[in-house]
Amino acid sequence: MVVSTPMAHAAPFADVTGSVFDPSFTMLAEKGIVRGQGDGLGHPNDPLRRAEALKVVLSAHLELHERVQWHAVHMAPLPLFIDMRQTDWFAPYVEAAFEALIIKGYPDGTFRPGQVLTVEEAVVLLIRTFGLEGTETAAALSPYIANRADTWYTASINAAIARNLVMRGTMLQLGTPITRGQFFDMVYRLISIQEKGIERFQDIVSNTSPVTQTATAPQGPRIVAAYPGGSQITLPQPELAQIARTDVPYASEQYFAISMPSQGIEDLTITHPTDPFSSNGVLDVLKYGVGHLFGYPGGGGKIMVYGHSSGYPWDVSKYTKIFRKVNNLKAGDRIYVTYAGKLHTYEVTYEETIDAKDTSPFSDDGTSEELILYTCWPPDSITQRYLVHAVPVETVALR
Repeated sequence: MVVSTPMAHAAPFADVTGSVFDPSFTMLAEKGIVRGQGDGLGHPNDPLRRAEALKVVLSAHLELHERVQWHAVHMAPLPLFIDMRQTDWFAPYVEAAFEALIIKGYPDGTFRPGQVLTVEEAVVLLIRTFGLEGTETAAALSPYIANRADTWYTASINAAIARNLVMRGTMLQLGTPITRGQFFDMVYRLISIQEKGIERFQDIVSNTSPVTQTATAPQGPRIVAAYPGGSQITLPQPELAQIARTDVPYASEQYFAISMPSQGIEDLTITHPTDPFSSNGVLDVLKYGVGHLFGYPGGGGKIMVYGHSSGYPWDVSKYTKIFRKVNNLKAGDRIYVTYAGKLHTYEVTYEETIDAKDTSPFSDDGTSEELILYTCWPPDSITQRYLVHAVPVETVALR
């Protein structure tokens, strides 16, 4: 149940008024759930910290909000986590959420209240708080939010998709920070669903102006990405998503995936690492398929998709040798990449073997777009790297 008694109307936030986030900020402000920052602004494009997210979602739930108020008066003498004190402003929220089995903390005994909330953490927090786990209905995968099978967040993301909790035109990518505006909008949608007694949030056509930042790929001129080995490169950001369709050959229902028919590879998951600046972070995503660095399809510049050509004997992942035969690709072969509701077709131009420390192929001229497949070479060795270069030849909006 949500908080339904509005408080005194709050002054609108100047940086939100007229944007797509205006309805959500207005509702939550009227209910006393959110307030402006110290400067009185809403800052919809800023990342959201774990403690603030917990406060917002528990304040939107009547029973849990009452438990927060109870704990504020009856605080336990010792904190639940080693990185907080019972005098912290968020302590009653942590107590109520832990009591309701909404949060568990990290294995090292911390809660990390100041840590930025990721997309999957945000979705799980919302779905778990509103008791929607395991209640998802059949729904096509959304082009606005990624998902991955058999993970701790799979069911929650499916539930969010089924209830239309993700605003059209924004993109939510796993492992990346969620913004205040995106999180508040999902809370607003959940409140609207429960107050109206409906299954899915009903979008309303609006003339409001679009926000200047998207969920996972902020609309900014360029980003800086890390290259395995320590160098950095600056590349453009992607565009907004389109609506998905499934009748296009080699198109995927995934948010980010690659198909190479000549290699027998179809609908292979591409994952951008949560931590692209460490070797562990770069390698961790390879247990799901292949990884991604630098630019994005349709954004120009160099786009790296990297994968294993060999693995350790104890590594039984089915992706440890996914790029082992990538050298069989020939000029003219087609590579299909689905990204954010669009199918991008690339054509192989040439291949090369370079030294492991050579980063020159990723120098950005600021204009041309190029897809580069990247793997250790030869197989069972890390002395060199094998690169397959491909250029874009067609883009189809999946709508």
